[in-house]
Amino acid sequence: MMSTVTDISAAGIDGVRPKTLRGLLLARELDTNRTKRGLTTRKLADQMRMSPAMCNRVMTGRRVPTPLEIGGLCALLDIPAHRRPALYELARTASDTQWIIHRTQGTEILSAIEAEAHTITSVCPSPIPGPLRTDAYNSNQERATPGHERLADRYLLHPAALRDTAVPRHVMREQLRHLTSAPKPVRLLPNSTPLHGAFRVVQIEHFHPVVWLEHEVTTVVLERPSETSPYTRVESTLMNAALSVKETNEALLRLAANITP
Repeated sequence: MMSTVTDISAAGIDGVRPKTLRGLLLARELDTNRTKRGLTTRKLADQMRMSPAMCNRVMTGRRVPTPLEIGGLCALLDIPAHRRPALYELARTASDTQWIIHRTQGTEILSAIEAEAHTITSVCPSPIPGPLRTDAYNSNQERATPGHERLADRYLLHPAALRDTAVPRHVMREQLRHLTSAPKPVRLLPNSTPLHGAFRVVQIEHFHPVVWLEHEVTTVVLERPSETSPYTRVESTLMNAALSVKETNEALLRLAANITP
């Protein structure tokens, strides 16, 4: 995963990408609406009385539009009134890289970040993550998983997640079998793997990896490379240590077979 960051810098992309995640989300929403309206960047620039180069910088997140420009863009692009305050807020805070989001307030912004993801890797110590649970297993958990959580592209699962003594044996047996048919790859970590807190690494095209941590009802999103690199290094180490998907499925089926009624 660290090679992704190196490749970005080596390719010179660092100079043309949005400077912050907020800038990216603002640009993406504006540009998506531009496309829906069937407007070229040049045509939109003409209507905004901008140079094509400046309009292109706004649509790619390299330049944050002023409040006046956002108002004009929202009018030209028919952006619904209820979405406009969010765009003004993204522009106002475009230089911020601190994200502490309460789940009852922030699921929309978290879903927007996930929508930009090229790949998501979920590192899971315990319990089994929400998108991989059976209904019976989920009903035996004290805390529901975040409602916004998108199915990750791969899961690195610690064996500790399979030792939940509070879950009835027959429920765990079916849960283990369920994991072998998960819609996305599940790879089991060796028993000797140190326990790490759960985190997700979100890879976004032309942007540094984003990491987020779930804590009770709060999500902390990290986007500065100095903050995310320790997690991407751990992710890379765990990816190398994890069993293959085939080996994982064989191990899960053995565990399931050893659970007696």
